[in-house]
Amino acid sequence: MLVLLLNGLAVLGAALTGILPNWPPGQADIHVADQAGAPIIRLGGDEHPSEGGVVSIWNDISFSNSILTSWLVMAVLLVIGVAAARAVTEVPGRFQNVIEALVQALVDFMRDAGGVRVVRYLPLFGTLFLFALLSNWLSIVPLVGQVELLRAPTSDYHTNLALALTGFVWYQAAGVRQNGVGYFSRWINFTGFKEGVLVGVVMIIVGLIELFSEIFRILTLTLRLWGNIWGGEIVLAVLAALLFVPSFVLPFIGLELFIGFIQAFVFAFLVLLYIVLALESHGGEGHDDAHAAEHAA
Repeated sequence: MLVLLLNGLAVLGAALTGILPNWPPGQADIHVADQAGAPIIRLGGDEHPSEGGVVSIWNDISFSNSILTSWLVMAVLLVIGVAAARAVTEVPGRFQNVIEALVQALVDFMRDAGGVRVVRYLPLFGTLFLFALLSNWLSIVPLVGQVELLRAPTSDYHTNLALALTGFVWYQAAGVRQNGVGYFSRWINFTGFKEGVLVGVVMIIVGLIELFSEIFRILTLTLRLWGNIWGGEIVLAVLAALLFVPSFVLPFIGLELFIGFIQAFVFAFLVLLYIVLALESHGGEGHDDAHAAEHAA
């Protein structure tokens, strides 16, 4: 009721001052953020590359709004981490209990999903989950995505690509550490030629398909997270313009909170599954179970 009252006062004030927005809104009245972050500080390159020239990443070297908000999210996580470390006492307080419950929940989930050996990757799993979660939820904060200075980090596909590459490097390193050089036999395997040329060729083709699917995971991780968060921003922007009264948008904000949590969890969970797949000997039962969980996610 308080929110409805404030909305009513806002509409009345806008009507009396003559700044009531257009309704139905035109395309110019709906602000939709770009697919990538907007540069705030240009560090180098051409601001407007000449047409017909060679397009290069060096044409635009800048500090974008999504980088700024990424640093803000990292600063929040850093402050919470330092505060949690300093708050550790023999008799836990409320803050310590909350942090311990969160860490224990992550550990229990990882143990159930991949066994005790994957718990060592808690820093990676927890960081990816918490960073993506706060970045996703930043999209519903007022002015974020509506002003050029602020942008939800995960609504910029560059951020999600960086997260996907980080996970990719980690689970490849985990596989090499566990299986040694033999880990690469999943992609390049000539042992099939011992059983005949046909079997050898088939194994080479299967290895190439496996390699392609491994690289394709980077794209799926990136697009799944980016599409949901950027699409959510578009939905909120359009609904806010069409419904006019912000209270009517509140249920959709709740939906975005839920989607932001689910997408952060799915992203971190898939990276965890890829670690499990990398650690498993291929063709084993555990490998098949992990593949089934990956398709289900």
